[in-house]
Amino acid sequence: MRKYIFLFGFIALGFNLFISGCKGPTGPAGPAGETTVINLDGFKEGIKCGECHNADSDTIYYVTAKKYQWELSKHAWGGDFERSSSTCANCHTTEGFVQAMQGKTVTSHVDASPPGCFACHSPHSTGDFSLRSVAAVTLLSPIQGVADAQFDYGKGNLCAQCHKPRSMSPKADPSKTAMTDTITITSSRWYAHYGVQSQMLMGTGGFKFADYSYTGNSNHTDNTTIKKEGCIVCHMTDATAGSGIAGGHTMNLEYESGSSLTNGCKTSGCHPSSFTVDYIGASSSLTGGLGSHTAVEAYLDTLKNLLLDVNVVNKWNVGAQQAWIVEGTEGFTINAGSGSKALKIRPASRAGALFNFFFVEHDLSKGSHNTRYAIELLKSSIAELKKL
Repeated sequence: MRKYIFLFGFIALGFNLFISGCKGPTGPAGPAGETTVINLDGFKEGIKCGECHNADSDTIYYVTAKKYQWELSKHAWGGDFERSSSTCANCHTTEGFVQAMQGKTVTSHVDASPPGCFACHSPHSTGDFSLRSVAAVTLLSPIQGVADAQFDYGKGNLCAQCHKPRSMSPKADPSKTAMTDTITITSSRWYAHYGVQSQMLMGTGGFKFADYSYTGNSNHTDNTTIKKEGCIVCHMTDATAGSGIAGGHTMNLEYESGSSLTNGCKTSGCHPSSFTVDYIGASSSLTGGLGSHTAVEAYLDTLKNLLLDVNVVNKWNVGAQQAWIVEGTEGFTINAGSGSKALKIRPASRAGALFNFFFVEHDLSKGSHNTRYAIELLKSSIAELKKL
């Protein structure tokens, strides 16, 4: 048996030597194989999916990090995305916003999502995270006799697509100062909606009384950096590491601790390193030496109390004797009704005080967007209601 095994091994070795001895030199390389690129409808040709969908290379756009930031933003949890009807979906939902930006008819969306990544960006079709639009935005004027405004603050224009007023009727009218001029308010939401931030920054959209002298706007209105970058200068600045969640795609200006994010405010050409949000600046003559936030909140509180005081506002009521505002579970609304319960004010210009209260309150910045403008709107409204 052993001799057969030995013989088989000897034959195999000889065969291998024969084969290796016949191997010639390496021939020239063949033609390169074709690379197949798969393009899907709506996707940019040649898009590199791995730049975003690969955790090992997610330091190009930091998609995962920005996703978690967004989840802490008011867009994610406070955008009322259930308001998904065709009249509201364009701002309250991603789906409606995309339709509006694409020039399509906005439809209702039962399964809507809050304003998220794909509202502001279209990375699959563009191949990057550029903004859907930076075109100037028309701001409808809620004041009779005042023209619509053009908001043009660079990247902030995308924000203004929603943070802008809606149309309202009847418009507030500063010229209706005679005791024969009456305005009838039947809507509890007789104001320019909640997105007045763009108007406040520009210094337009507030009600100016004919006999009050207004002195203008704060630096923010014409600041070179803000005109170029808009809202993102402050709201999307990088947060200080280790201080909590703010800035970036949270768009929050407060850390979890309650302290304020001021890195954007201290951008070159803006505020000094000692800046705090409740600062005493160029508007100190209007604030009485108080910080801007403290002053605005104090004036808002004074105006609120006047609007709640039946003895004050009923000097100009027609018919129903009632306060002009009422407090509910989600803040204040206008105490309006129909028929004999309708809120009728004369002269109609007095209603400007009611309008300004909601204008400044809904801005939510406590005067930061435009301190001088906000304070003068409040002070003039208070003065108007205190008239005999």
